[in-house]
Amino acid sequence: MVEINKMTNEDQKALAIMAHDLKAPLSAVIDLLDVINKGYVTDVVKIKDLVGRATQKAENLSVMLDDILDYTLLANKTLLKLEVLNILEILKESLSTVRPYADDRGITVRFKRELTGELNVEGNYTFLLRVFNNILMNAVKYNKENGEIVFDFSEDTPKNAVVVTISDTGIGIPEDDMDKVFRIFERGKNARRNINGSLGLGLSLVKQIIEDHKGEIDVVSTVGVGTTIVVTLPLIKKEGGTK
Repeated sequence: MVEINKMTNEDQKALAIMAHDLKAPLSAVIDLLDVINKGYVTDVVKIKDLVGRATQKAENLSVMLDDILDYTLLANKTLLKLEVLNILEILKESLSTVRPYADDRGITVRFKRELTGELNVEGNYTFLLRVFNNILMNAVKYNKENGEIVFDFSEDTPKNAVVVTISDTGIGIPEDDMDKVFRIFERGKNARRNINGSLGLGLSLVKQIIEDHKGEIDVVSTVGVGTTIVVTLPLIKKEGGTK
């Protein structure tokens, strides 16, 4: 635990923003349930609507708490236990996790090649899965109805790396917001209009995780056309040598 008098300005800012963002949905849940508890509403349909709204706010809180947990874990580098992983297995699980959300919005998830074979990286399974879940969920969240997500990977032999590319047909990122994409607690204008519970830690955490894995992440986007995110990770042999 960090002592209060040893907290950096960034730590203090993080705590203040987290507390502020958590307070609004928590207060809303309390108010909605209080209306029901005090009997102000007796109509079953209206009660069901209030419960549904409270449930949505509670789900938003859960997303925020996941962000805070990730932020806390990444602050302690000793928790980042690394092992040899087949990155393709992580990509398969991430696709499986996100596909139902894409299906709900009629969004097609298409990948250019089969996720077969073995491309090994040194990494933490949980954190890398979080990376691709976050990128893919953003591709769903900020996509157009009945849009498309195109998923691809390749081996960059000169760099001895695997390159994962995720492109969507979404709303895109305005040019003047591009410098905010990977900043902690920053959201662009389009993201604010589509926000659903996140604290704005998503891509800043993704960038931190990728860098902790000695990798790189880049984003290219055009408003109204879509966004492409490229993740590059170094490859290794399974026994731990250079590929």
